[in-house]
Amino acid sequence: MKSKLKAFTLTELIVVMIISTIVISLSYMAFSMVRKQVNNIQNRLTLKEELLSLEKVLNRDLNTFGIADYKNQILKLKNPLDSIFYKIDNKQVLRNKDTFKVVVNEFTVFLNGQKVKSGKIDALRFSSENINNREVFIYTIKDAASYLNN
Repeated sequence: MKSKLKAFTLTELIVVMIISTIVISLSYMAFSMVRKQVNNIQNRLTLKEELLSLEKVLNRDLNTFGIADYKNQILKLKNPLDSIFYKIDNKQVLRNKDTFKVVVNEFTVFLNGQKVKSGKIDALRFSSENINNREVFIYTIKDAASYLNN
């Protein structure tokens, strides 16, 4: 008595292979699209964190140091014990040895609410391409001594 082994035909195997290929291709495409979106979100978050850290450090330094002087894209902050300089380029901002990868547009400095090109300052404003041209405005609160010294 000869018995036939139950098995799949060649046609059935080819159909299963084609369906498996389509499912694997679709899942790979979906995975790559999700990966691109996650990378975009990570890049935007990194740029936003860079801008926020620059804003925080600049705000702290401007309010900590008593004298702020701006000339030729260099901001010098001084007090009797220490000094810090910022070099503002189009693609980055250097703070002593730190580098902030922030694209700076329209860097403007102010003294007593008036725009100045150079010299002593008490406020600054700039916009950044990192986050939809977000404007940053940083000012220092003056004490009576700063008004008496002028």
